[in-house]
Amino acid sequence: MEKNETDTADQSEETLKKIVKDGLESATIGRYKILGLLGRGNMGEVFSARDPMIGRLVALKTRRFDLLFDKKDLQFIIDKFFDEARIVGNLVHPNIVTVFDLGQDGDVCYIAMELLDGEDLTSFNTEETLLAPDEVVEVVAKVCHALDFAHSHGVIHRDIKPANIMHTKDHGIKITDFGIAMPIQSGKTSELQVIGTPSYMSPEQTKGLGLTNQTDFYSLGVVLFELLCGTRPFRGRTLYELMDDIRYATAPSILEYRSDLPPGVDVVLQRALEKEPELRYRSGGEFAGELERAMKGDALPVRDLKASKKADLIKSVRFFRAFSMKEVEDMTRIGTFIRYDKGHVVLREGDIDTTFFVLLSGTVRVIKNNKKIADLTKGACVGEMGAFRNTPRTAHVIAKTPCLVIKLDLKMLARENEALKYKFYEIFIQTLSERLEQTTMRLSRKGPPIASKDRIRDLTDENRTQDVNDVTGDAQDRTEGRKDRTRKTKDKDQDA
Repeated sequence: MEKNETDTADQSEETLKKIVKDGLESATIGRYKILGLLGRGNMGEVFSARDPMIGRLVALKTRRFDLLFDKKDLQFIIDKFFDEARIVGNLVHPNIVTVFDLGQDGDVCYIAMELLDGEDLTSFNTEETLLAPDEVVEVVAKVCHALDFAHSHGVIHRDIKPANIMHTKDHGIKITDFGIAMPIQSGKTSELQVIGTPSYMSPEQTKGLGLTNQTDFYSLGVVLFELLCGTRPFRGRTLYELMDDIRYATAPSILEYRSDLPPGVDVVLQRALEKEPELRYRSGGEFAGELERAMKGDALPVRDLKASKKADLIKSVRFFRAFSMKEVEDMTRIGTFIRYDKGHVVLREGDIDTTFFVLLSGTVRVIKNNKKIADLTKGACVGEMGAFRNTPRTAHVIAKTPCLVIKLDLKMLARENEALKYKFYEIFIQTLSERLEQTTMRLSRKGPPIASKDRIRDLTDENRTQDVNDVTGDAQDRTEGRKDRTRKTKDKDQDA
């Protein structure tokens, strides 16, 4: 690092130290006069401050990216931060904190936003401090509608948690900290995508996969669970165990903790906490509507297939005919049944995952480089090679018609029934062998027509004749060569 860069970093560090220690009224960040410390996070502090230009009080959220990222990546991270902050600054909604300004002072990046009078929801997520269930529903419904608004403007929050939802003294609700929010990108994984708070991450977020609006609804489901009973659905003893539970473990029933709640609330939570994004709520409005009906005691439709129906669907597919009934029953328990509407993405090129899909009904299209590779129908298996080798998917698979698939995870199979996992390996090898055989047959059909038996006999006779002629010719050539050498020797003797 050059001297002027070192001086700038030291000055930024000293300024923050003085502000945190003394709360100096003379301290400033950018044009903002610091009044006091409001809080501290893993990437910076939040200060109360005054904008001297118009006298407005603001909350000034600071970020020190240089403490977390390598120098070679730093400018990219800062540019991305400001790009996303500008997008969030255009979100004007009564339940989203207003962003007034953003800037950089040395190594300190900052966002100036409205200063709220209230507490975040961490004040209400323990057994002793819980809000009334009706009030929790009201809070979550407001967050749902605010997320719908953000999503309609192409922004996914990615870090919905109690600390990022403010409960103001006038009973208002404000979503804060869109600082790691991302613009929605079609089919691409953002470089900052895995940023978030582990306990509230969606399964796809823990894997670094492409994110959709449904990742926010999963995180909100965790918040809802916590606000109702004072504990989170997944609480691994280690980070690895937590991530593993988020990806594979079934969420507990809220009724185990709050038997006084209507059963429909558990139905809502189970849907919000589904492992597959396609099975969660498609919008905040749908989430809020079902939650409000459930709290009133209204019956909610159960969308899951009955176990017997699942088993019948599996046994009707040729792919599964080698499996016993016991193995089929295990699959109905371990696998996830997903309905895809026409045009929905089943599998994305480039994703790395240990899951594979078997088509139970409908048709999917395999696409590579925007070109159709094949249309697959009932019984087709997709994604197994990438799952087996843990390598990136090599093509997109999109629902050509409404379809139903069973999604299975090799890691889950190994955890629940290792013998069943190896049975799938055998089927994969057999399927691969059949595909190679079919490819060979297709290639042979594209070659010259196969000759008749008589023609083969004629060709054989011709070849034999040609072989004899070739041998005879070679012998004649060798004889002529010897005669020629003999003549040359005699000529030399005569010259001598």
